[in-house]
Amino acid sequence: MTASPHTTPSRIGLGTVLVTAMASATYLAAGLGVIATFLLDDLGISRTQVGALISGTIIVAAVASPLAGGLTDNLGGKGAVSVVYVASAFGFVGVAISPHYWVMFIPVVAAAIGQAAANPATNKLIALHAPPGRRGILTGIKQSGVQAGIFLGGALVPAAALAFGWRLTLALVAVVPIAGLVVAWLVLPTDRPSVEERPDVTGTMLTPAIMFLAVYGGLMGFGAAYTFLIPLFAEEALGLSETVAGFSAGVVGLTALFARITWARVAEKTDRFGLTLFLLALGSMGATAVLMSATSVGVSLLWLGVVMTGLSSSSWNSVAMLAVIHHAGDARAGRGSGIVMLGFLVGLGVAPPIMGWTVDEFGTYLWVWVMAMVALVLAAGLSAWWVFMYRKTRPAD
Repeated sequence: MTASPHTTPSRIGLGTVLVTAMASATYLAAGLGVIATFLLDDLGISRTQVGALISGTIIVAAVASPLAGGLTDNLGGKGAVSVVYVASAFGFVGVAISPHYWVMFIPVVAAAIGQAAANPATNKLIALHAPPGRRGILTGIKQSGVQAGIFLGGALVPAAALAFGWRLTLALVAVVPIAGLVVAWLVLPTDRPSVEERPDVTGTMLTPAIMFLAVYGGLMGFGAAYTFLIPLFAEEALGLSETVAGFSAGVVGLTALFARITWARVAEKTDRFGLTLFLLALGSMGATAVLMSATSVGVSLLWLGVVMTGLSSSSWNSVAMLAVIHHAGDARAGRGSGIVMLGFLVGLGVAPPIMGWTVDEFGTYLWVWVMAMVALVLAAGLSAWWVFMYRKTRPAD
């Protein structure tokens, strides 16, 4: 039996599921960046190998995203979000108990399945259970789950890892997806579509809007990948302690937590997705320039840069996901999300090992900022073109 369209289980219950699903599915990659120094010391690996581990999560998620999107439309939001929780919990525990570096790729791949399904599943829940007019704030809230996880992880995980060890700390993080799974089964109605209601997953979703969002997402993903390296940058280039460096990542998360909600509300109220994404790309360029200047000017620019990062390069996702829901519709929200996430995760997954390699090879973070800036300039140019091309025929874009 399927749920009736736009039936909200309860605002608190639905919001809890959305936030914990996004936090659970995306934190492993960010968490590996936060505990990077522990991995370097304990496993005797290089920065490039840490970047490869992060990329393993992201690239597998990218490849799996279109399939996860199509399956989400067939499973319904409740079934898909359950997959997210189970895969995420396995990822945290698996990495924590892995005896060697290469063994870690097994739970990393499992966690990637959860990351691939996270946006399709949560977007599907919003499309099914929230009416237009309330989707903007819900999308912002659920996307802020990513940043809530980054903030709490940046604030708590380094200190906990110092006190209890990084393995036990990472295993305890699995409590979040396990609790989320319980809440999901308690509060969400059955929403799996009948056979007759299931969309044709062989049909194309490559409409102009979805294509634009996928390419823009790839560029922003590559450009914003420097956020994984902020803790290491703060330690190695600016001389901060492990705890303070980890907290810099937390500041990004805290800022973006509120920014994602605000940007999504603005985009829905103004009905200007393309223009909003253009402004976010410009802000991301500014954040990169400020962080690049921190090594010569001082630590104060680090804190300005991480706040700007939270307001821009870590916040565009909420607007993009709202645009997917708007353009793909209820029945295909999962598949549209999967295609856009493919673009985003390819960019986000390719960048960390390349950026880590430049630091290992040249002993400076300069090329990290240069590569990020190039990608963000291209994203700004693409979104400006989108606004120009569709300003008459598609006023919402």
